[in-house]
Amino acid sequence: MNEVITRQKLLNDVREVVHDAEILVKESAGTLGEKARDVQERLTARIGSLREYLGEREDSLAERTVGGVQDVDRIVREHPYQALGVGVVFGVLLGALLSRR
Repeated sequence: MNEVITRQKLLNDVREVVHDAEILVKESAGTLGEKARDVQERLTARIGSLREYLGEREDSLAERTVGGVQDVDRIVREHPYQALGVGVVFGVLLGALLSRR
C-alpha cells in the first residue's frame, strides 16, 4: 500500500512539473530567438510524450490497485473465518506493541 501511495505521489509531482514547464514555454514564446524557439518546440514535444507516458502509467497503476483490492475481497469471501482470525491476531499484536510505549 505504501508503494502505491509513493508512486501516486511521484506521478502527481511529475504532473505538476510538466504543468509548470508548459506554462514556462507558453509565457516565454514571444521573447525567444531562433535557437530558443527550436528548443521550445523540442520541449513541447517532450512534454507531450511525457503526458502520454504518465497517462498510461496512471491507468496501469489504477488497474493494478483495483486488481489487488478484488483479490483481497475474493480471498476474504472464500475464507471469512481465517480472515477474521488474521485480523484479530493483527489487532492483538498491534495493541500489545502500542501498550508498551
